[in-house]
Amino acid sequence: MGELRTRKRGKNWEYSFEGARVGGQRKPISKGGFRTKAEAVAAGTQAKAEYDNTGRSFSPRDISLADYLDYWYQNYVLQHMVYNTQQDYERKIRIHIKPALGHYRLAAIEPDAIQRWIDDKKMQGYAQSMIKNILCCLSGALNYAVYPCQYIKFNPCTYVRIPKINENKARKEYREYICCAEDYAAILQRFTPDTNFFMPLVTGYHCGTRIGETYGIDLINDVDLASGTVTINHQLADEGGTWFYRPPKYNSVRTLRIDEEYAAILTKEIRERKKNMLRYGPYFKKTYLLPDSSIVQAPASVSMPYPEIMPLSARENGELLTPQSFQYCARVVHTELGNPLFHSHALRHTHGTILAENGAQPKTVMERLGHRDLKVTMERYVFNTEKMQSDAVKIFAAHRAEAKLAYRLK
Repeated sequence: MGELRTRKRGKNWEYSFEGARVGGQRKPISKGGFRTKAEAVAAGTQAKAEYDNTGRSFSPRDISLADYLDYWYQNYVLQHMVYNTQQDYERKIRIHIKPALGHYRLAAIEPDAIQRWIDDKKMQGYAQSMIKNILCCLSGALNYAVYPCQYIKFNPCTYVRIPKINENKARKEYREYICCAEDYAAILQRFTPDTNFFMPLVTGYHCGTRIGETYGIDLINDVDLASGTVTINHQLADEGGTWFYRPPKYNSVRTLRIDEEYAAILTKEIRERKKNMLRYGPYFKKTYLLPDSSIVQAPASVSMPYPEIMPLSARENGELLTPQSFQYCARVVHTELGNPLFHSHALRHTHGTILAENGAQPKTVMERLGHRDLKVTMERYVFNTEKMQSDAVKIFAAHRAEAKLAYRLK
């Protein structure tokens, strides 16, 4: 495309080079305003390199993995992923991937180097889930390099195996904790209907929602008491100190049928919320959804040009409560009730397991929980409880009896 040229125009310097012809006409590319010739040459060299590489400031053949990860983060992660995922990937890239692998050339990195890195993570004491997530981040970046970028021919992460790590017993018990009827009753005895945590607790238990989805329910628009349904349209997400309504994880928007007990709880909550609006009058805090999906609150005396929403969980005066506030609830259960295994996700585990124990079809449980595939539902949320094992024996015994089969034992 021609050589880089520089010339002085008045007191400043300018660079220029020939671009591709358009319609048979020459299309020179130039920029001026540089104080010195050296500045013009440096800027022109970079601009021409980007032009020759169709907008890239690098050659895929020579770029380091560290620089490529910066490119991927700016051009893919920030454009297509939600805020919390962006923050998570930034930390994984900065803390784990760049220090170990960033100095390699993108085109030269091989599976053995990545495998050694993953094996080192095991030796450093990282949990298997953490190692899997770090590798997933790198693999996602390299998949993008294969397609659509076509910087490399294959993803070396494809051949890497995550080492087996025996999970700490206490950690496994915490992760797989199911809130039995006695524990659930004790929790609700502590957090009665007049407390701030009653609604999030019963919602997680009756609907199996993620904690962000629980707090993202809008009592005005998402609840249909006539049809007995709640639609999970959002999750309440913290993005740098501002709360947003974002799509639920995996875009798993879904409408859930609810039982009569939970419907009665919702009916009472909506009625009480309206009473509080009247009681506090102009001092009640109303909640509004802005065009960018952020949440803002204002006194009822202030007119706002945005649609009003009614968050599932709020203080008596309407002040918004968020998933962060639930941490206090969990601490109380740990310390006052002596149940260190409880966490918000346990309500979700419990809901799915109750359904499975009582004969719900796996696909129904999957769709109700908003999973992408059945494997996740079966492996992570529907555990092989003692009741399930006992039921399996009863089913087999019933089959034997129905078939009138018996062993002749002496």
